[in-house]
Amino acid sequence: MNRYASATALLVLFLAGAVGAVPCDVEALFASPLAGQTIEQRLVDEIDAAEEQILIAMYSFTSDDLGAAVIRAHQRGVNVYVLLDEGQETDEDRVSPSLVAAGIPTAVEHQSGVLHHRFVVIDRRIVITGSYDWSDAADADDFGNVVIIDCAAIAAEYLDEFAYIANDLMGLGWSGLTPSPTTVATAAGDPCQECLARLNESTESDFAECPGVDTHLAFRLELYRPYDVYYCSQAAIETVLLGVPGLDLTLARDIIECICEGLFD
Repeated sequence: MNRYASATALLVLFLAGAVGAVPCDVEALFASPLAGQTIEQRLVDEIDAAEEQILIAMYSFTSDDLGAAVIRAHQRGVNVYVLLDEGQETDEDRVSPSLVAAGIPTAVEHQSGVLHHRFVVIDRRIVITGSYDWSDAADADDFGNVVIIDCAAIAAEYLDEFAYIANDLMGLGWSGLTPSPTTVATAAGDPCQECLARLNESTESDFAECPGVDTHLAFRLELYRPYDVYYCSQAAIETVLLGVPGLDLTLARDIIECICEGLFD
């Protein structure tokens, strides 16, 4: 096994453990100037494939090609939000003016050097992160890496961090970061949506009938409704249930099995 395959395999195992054995597709990419290995075109391809939302938190963003891809996404109706470090306002090669001119919500953290994030969240499912700078010279001059993670549970963590910086710390009020219940797809006959509906319709007494659920937890399970997910999957429902105090992953799965009996068989 070569070192690239090994790195990917290890990341798959790590992330599976981190989200309770939920399968996550992970790919590690490396920019190696001496070997002619590049990353930028793959990032452009991922941006071009975005359908609904792109969140970008980037310390260095000076790549014209990546900037153009982000603008294309915005122009075809993808909701794009960008957070940058203050250095992007002084760098003569910065991309931020073109993003602002295109109408993309773009904000700069004005404590220079503070925002060191390098991550992107696409469609609330794909996370792109790593040491790679979004600069024109990155492929040619720098050794860097990117990890592409296809996993809704991991993406939710990065989305929360983005929203925390943008809205809680910077006070931007970007309302498009958190989906409302009306934005959640409701596909008829979808077992996942049926399970979600059952959970949101269940009463305290319904929850109390599930193994391992006492009266206090049953009260909290009803109190924390409605449970909302963006892309419905059993893993996404498990993740949202873990927001209820007193639940661990095993108990969350037991509750799903109890309330949604037979739907995921």
